[in-house]
Amino acid sequence: MKNSNLEYIILYVLIVCVALVIATLARMAAASMGFDGFTTFMVFIVVLSILVIVYLSIHVILQGLMLPWIGKGLSKIPYFQNKINKLPAIEIQEDVTEQRSLEDIRNEQLQNRVKEQEEKLNIALEYTRKTFAPYVFDEHVELLCNNVKVYANKLNPENLLPVKAKELLPIDIFHFGWNIWNYFKIGKQIDIAYFLKRVFPNILKDAEIETIKSHLKDEERKGFIKIRESLSEQ
Repeated sequence: MKNSNLEYIILYVLIVCVALVIATLARMAAASMGFDGFTTFMVFIVVLSILVIVYLSIHVILQGLMLPWIGKGLSKIPYFQNKINKLPAIEIQEDVTEQRSLEDIRNEQLQNRVKEQEEKLNIALEYTRKTFAPYVFDEHVELLCNNVKVYANKLNPENLLPVKAKELLPIDIFHFGWNIWNYFKIGKQIDIAYFLKRVFPNILKDAEIETIKSHLKDEERKGFIKIRESLSEQ
């Protein structure tokens, strides 16, 4: 950009110098013909003005009429046609490549998030299976895992189905609920309380939603199911 501006400045300086030289020569010619000082000065101004007008006219004609016509003529010549078409093709290809790269980045990030969510859910499901296998009827183990999926994916809680368990006490269910809530950090504790009440209706039949919520982390080391800060820990 700086080189381009410098070229324009040099060009304008040369044009001004040429115009001044021609106007000065015209003034000298008028003086040699015996005209007075004022007349020779006016000759200088008129000639200079005419030269400026002529230059501007030529510039407009060349830029507005001649250059497009010359460009069309050159574009019909195979050598120049290849030169003309080559640069836009590269620029378009670069734009397409950049757009594809950005799209690839977005897709990659989306795939990474989906993969992370799947891995996180799998850890929770594995914890659920290992924790409840001794206490939940075989046919209800996967049913409980499906309930966890409903909770983790923020699906309609009406899709939660009751699970039958044996030997477990309300404190075990409270601890399980807190572990799942603490792991996913989804919603408020009242939501996991509703989840527990709907999934384990027999064990929590005498417990209100607010009661479940307020006792999720009571007596952390008691019961068959203990409070765990991380579900991935052994």
